[in-house]
Amino acid sequence: MVEIPDQEYQKLLDAVEYANSIINTIHEPLIVLDGDLKVVSASPAFYSTFKVKPEQTEGVFIYELGNHQWNIPKLRLLLEEIIPRNTSFNDFIVEHDFPGLGKRVMQLNARRVPRPPAKPRIILLAIEDITERSQIGERKIAKEKLEARVVDAEEMSGLAVGRELKMIELEKEINRLLNELNRPPKY
Repeated sequence: MVEIPDQEYQKLLDAVEYANSIINTIHEPLIVLDGDLKVVSASPAFYSTFKVKPEQTEGVFIYELGNHQWNIPKLRLLLEEIIPRNTSFNDFIVEHDFPGLGKRVMQLNARRVPRPPAKPRIILLAIEDITERSQIGERKIAKEKLEARVVDAEEMSGLAVGRELKMIELEKEINRLLNELNRPPKY
């Protein structure tokens, strides 16, 4: 066993405490996955958001969490590429009816955490609930479509009114001509 001087050990403890304080402060749920895509740990935000406990989560494959909501072929492909290819991904959207949360839209970002070669590879997965933002976007699109329909209806109404006015003028002209011919008016 390698002995670590007290000063170095304290630096290491400080670094761990610092990293944990950052993770505990972030409002977005975070998951740390090992190379086999099992959950090593998760942030308090993850546990509170998804209403699960560490014992239900740690050591479990990401795809088996909850009601298998993360078992998505495209997500599997992205996660399985991160370690061997040292890649990352951003803005992967998951729409799902989560137990205890209801229908939500989640945006996922993941990347491999740099570590010394002797250390196991890990992935940090961040999850952001963008349901509200997504709904605002959907409402904006619906509003724009509705506004376009209103403009079309106004144009059609204008055309119809114009035609109606022309018909009235035409009917008056027909009645005037019939009057000149000493016939009774038709309109």
